[in-house]
Amino acid sequence: MTAWNVEAMGQAGLSDPIMTVARPLAGSIARKTGRSEDQILSLMGAVLLAMTLYDFIRTVMDVIQAGRTGGQRPTELAG
Repeated sequence: MTAWNVEAMGQAGLSDPIMTVARPLAGSIARKTGRSEDQILSLMGAVLLAMTLYDFIRTVMDVIQAGRTGGQRPTELAG
């Protein structure tokens, strides 16, 4: 069985523009925590992926709710 490259999976959540900001930040955090820069970057990517997934699921739930009730999304949540 092949081992999973968890660091690469986490870093997949970082696009090029985000990576340019995240790399110096990850280096600073890595020096203070003793973790590698790659580990910090993968954690940042995983958090961004989780936030994106959460937002997507929330939007799908809003669409389903609107479809069932015929209502619209509350104005304070509409973006």
